[in-house]
Amino acid sequence: MLEIELQGFPYKTPRIGQVELAKFIAEKLGRDDIIVVAAPTGFGKTISTLYAIKNLIRRGEFERALYVVRTRNELDSFIREARLLEMRFAVLYSGKRMCPLIHEVPFANEASPEGFWLFCNIMRVHGKCRFYPRLQLFHTQILISTISDYTDHYNIARGLAEKLGVCPYFAMIEALEHVEAFALTYPYIFKESIWRAVLGEIDTSHTVLIVDEAHNLLNVGNIMGDTITAKELSKALLEVGDLSISSNISSFIKELAERVSKAGKELGDRGYKHLDKSELNIDEELVEKLKDVAFNVMVKAVLNTSKALSTTLPHLASVLELALDESYETFLSRDYRGDLALSVMPSSFKPLKRVLERFPSIVALSATPPSSRFFESIVKVEKKVRTVDVEEWGAKNFLKENTAIVIYTNATTSYRSRSPEMFKKYAQLIEAVYNAMPKGILLTVYPSYEVLRAIVSELPDTINIVIESSQPLSEIVRQVKTFKKAALNIVAGGRLAEGIEVVEKGKSLIKVVIVVGVPYPQPDDYTRAIATEINKIGGSSADFFREIALIRVLQAVGRAVRSEEDRAVIVLADNRYVAQSLLPGLGLRPRIITRRIDEIVKFIVQLFENEDV
Repeated sequence: MLEIELQGFPYKTPRIGQVELAKFIAEKLGRDDIIVVAAPTGFGKTISTLYAIKNLIRRGEFERALYVVRTRNELDSFIREARLLEMRFAVLYSGKRMCPLIHEVPFANEASPEGFWLFCNIMRVHGKCRFYPRLQLFHTQILISTISDYTDHYNIARGLAEKLGVCPYFAMIEALEHVEAFALTYPYIFKESIWRAVLGEIDTSHTVLIVDEAHNLLNVGNIMGDTITAKELSKALLEVGDLSISSNISSFIKELAERVSKAGKELGDRGYKHLDKSELNIDEELVEKLKDVAFNVMVKAVLNTSKALSTTLPHLASVLELALDESYETFLSRDYRGDLALSVMPSSFKPLKRVLERFPSIVALSATPPSSRFFESIVKVEKKVRTVDVEEWGAKNFLKENTAIVIYTNATTSYRSRSPEMFKKYAQLIEAVYNAMPKGILLTVYPSYEVLRAIVSELPDTINIVIESSQPLSEIVRQVKTFKKAALNIVAGGRLAEGIEVVEKGKSLIKVVIVVGVPYPQPDDYTRAIATEINKIGGSSADFFREIALIRVLQAVGRAVRSEEDRAVIVLADNRYVAQSLLPGLGLRPRIITRRIDEIVKFIVQLFENEDV
């Protein structure tokens, strides 16, 4: 096996475990292998992984790596480390965000992602894009060299457009087969239609797939599904009413909107409700007609930019096309605003298996990665799975070392125990902890929007409350920072629970985290469909949902400790953490286990007085 050369590591003083991880990947990663890496926040797993891959590529083991990240902001750490390693690299994220024309055409910025691509195609076909044709003027190596001049994803795209006058998106596609590492966001790998359209012709037989934040693989419905809201359906209906469109298309959209609305009245607040897609009368011919209509509408919009036409029909066509896949089912739900939505999601792990088996080798990275059991017994991917935890080499885990863990046992969010009295008890805990804090942010994490709304409604007006919303992360952070002390309320497993950081002068402002309940997935029609599938193939749905809950807890509490300098108090507020022996799975050691709120308050006050948080 490959013996990695230690003197080539770019940092003079590597963190404990970084070189060991690089060696492990370089020596153990072969064909039909998955290496699952557990590496805590602040460890520096990107540099170790890329260093190993660079050595493997230059030894001829592989041709390139696709490094997939959840959000475009996570591309920047990849860019930083790839530049440091002097690797040939490129990055790909939303074509709409990369497009230098997006603000020049009145309606384009309002289009859905699918609508944008119709706009892009038509602009190129009709010769209205001045950036795309210039790609033929430059050798690929010039594109790659220009990419490496910039230190973040935004300026790479801007630099390609301003310096070379080329389309940033297609410059990246052009560079793909000539680079060693190519970073891209989740949809390009996990959304089947996007994969086929953008990368489907790429030979992946000598490509390593590196999955960052790999715990998201458990949430297959989120990363591989798609959703359209009832409001979008209503908008689509209005759009077709303004256009000369065949009556069967108009009638179908009207019937779909009515059926969604009717079923939504029986939904309530709790999770997903199955909607039999066979009763929705979706067929391939109808979807193709809808796609043609959307295309023709966009042509008119491009050729007559004074009038903004449909931006909803392309998305509707995309969602319906996904529903044609036999591995997907349709569900109704409500978002955090209470708005009704139609979701199309995989009802098994077969689609994820298809994705993972496109690649001969995979590296899955996370502070809280999926277990080997997930890959072997649930996804049933036909590869050898190896797991490694960098703490075994002595790497520090600041989440464990820099937190004081408290278990509050006088409450639970188990469904049988939910009541107004129980919600008031949680509100009393939150209010008492908030009042005990002289400053900073109290982050409270709930198992669902339903529980969040019920408890927050019991909190007094004296608390500076910020609630999870659809606003950009930067705007939510700005709101929180306007207060000396604030209570930020979010949902486990959501966008904020896995992405928000509130930092000032390099230190986290989140001083206390309360995890309300145990964030198991809600027992709805979707989780029942997944459970049925897991049990049918010989797996354990109970173990699977427990793994999701524990990962959600660790991801949420990790928002408070982002570096070695951060300290925080973590309150796990549910008796099941003790009764169901969940603590070993979390790897956290409690300082206090109590039924009394006043004991928790006293403990927190003491920590603040001693400046331990």
